[in-house]
Amino acid sequence: MAINPKHLPVFAPLALVAACGDGGRDVAIGARGTLEGPDVMLNAVTEEVFTVGSVVGDAWDTFGSVQSVAFDSAGNLHIYDSQAEHILVVGRDGSLLRTVGGQGEGPGEFGNVSSAIVARDGSYTVLGFSQVDLFDPGGAFARRIQMNAILFSGLALPDGRLVASSFVSMEALSGPESSSEEEEGRPIHLIPLDGTEPEVLYTAWDLPEAPAGDDYDIDSSRTIRMSAGRAFEPGLYYDVLTDGRLALADSIGYRIKLIGLDGSVTGVIERPIAPQAVDDAIREAERERYRAATAEIENMRSTFQVEREGVEELVFADEVPVIGAVEVDWEDRIWVTRRAADGDREGPVDIVTPDGRYIGTLAADGLRPPDASGPDGLLAYIERDEFDLPTVRVIRLVSLDPEG
Repeated sequence: MAINPKHLPVFAPLALVAACGDGGRDVAIGARGTLEGPDVMLNAVTEEVFTVGSVVGDAWDTFGSVQSVAFDSAGNLHIYDSQAEHILVVGRDGSLLRTVGGQGEGPGEFGNVSSAIVARDGSYTVLGFSQVDLFDPGGAFARRIQMNAILFSGLALPDGRLVASSFVSMEALSGPESSSEEEEGRPIHLIPLDGTEPEVLYTAWDLPEAPAGDDYDIDSSRTIRMSAGRAFEPGLYYDVLTDGRLALADSIGYRIKLIGLDGSVTGVIERPIAPQAVDDAIREAERERYRAATAEIENMRSTFQVEREGVEELVFADEVPVIGAVEVDWEDRIWVTRRAADGDREGPVDIVTPDGRYIGTLAADGLRPPDASGPDGLLAYIERDEFDLPTVRVIRLVSLDPEG
């Protein structure tokens, strides 16, 4: 479903004078330090805080598979290890405070967990196979909610509801004959935790032409068969602001929409950076990335067996979308990762605010958006050491200073 922008408030009107910008794209030149102006490169001043995870470290921080990390308002770090099926709570000094969960199927235990969401107060929403488990800030089990769907991931709103764009109904697992008709566009759902049915919060835009084949199919053996699809499909990227709104990107151009809890678009943040045409060099670079991603999927530990079509089935959109990711940090700054000149999602990173203020741009080889941000400038990154074992590095962002 295409979104009609006719009545949308726009914080950053396009300037009229054009010049060559990143990756050969056209960038309108307005006043320096504004969204419509040229990039203002930032120097990120950081300091190391601690790193946990080592084959020779303490027993507790020999991680199996770190799926996610999150901070609470006290600055404690919560590390979800999906292989050990527990959450480790680490204090500001890098020491273990407590463990939440553990392998098993009973109350307070993690079985077939797809993701773990940590609120700022330290409480947990743990998504499992057709169920959601809630834990209090001390890690004690509170209650279990049975679901008629499998949530692969989600984000928590301030009121406790979840936002999700990726889940499978139990009817879909029973076979195609019991599946409901596919919804138009890319719906983002509100998931209440009171037993009522999910509702569509917002339907994101999608390219009108469908790629060859379905996105995925699930058979009775719990095998997910994924089509190769179309490279450079405009991504659906969103994160939650502290007031509950979503900062969402779903277009080919540079456009961040702010979505209210009633589904309305309350604002749009834009930069006049045009998408680039897909050429042979970009196609080959994307094929290499696809091969690497397919190999990684095959090695994933999952409730489901995942099969993906080969690279020869990959088709291409005509243009490379400008945006490759959107993340909101602890201070409600929006980190917008732009695609690189070869189409890679790991390009330069703009930092903007919900009211349309442009802070500046981090170089593609500079500080990256964190896997989690916390109070007092804390940033956490899931990394791998020299033995290819998972570690979590915590740094503090001291300042973002414009270069020059």
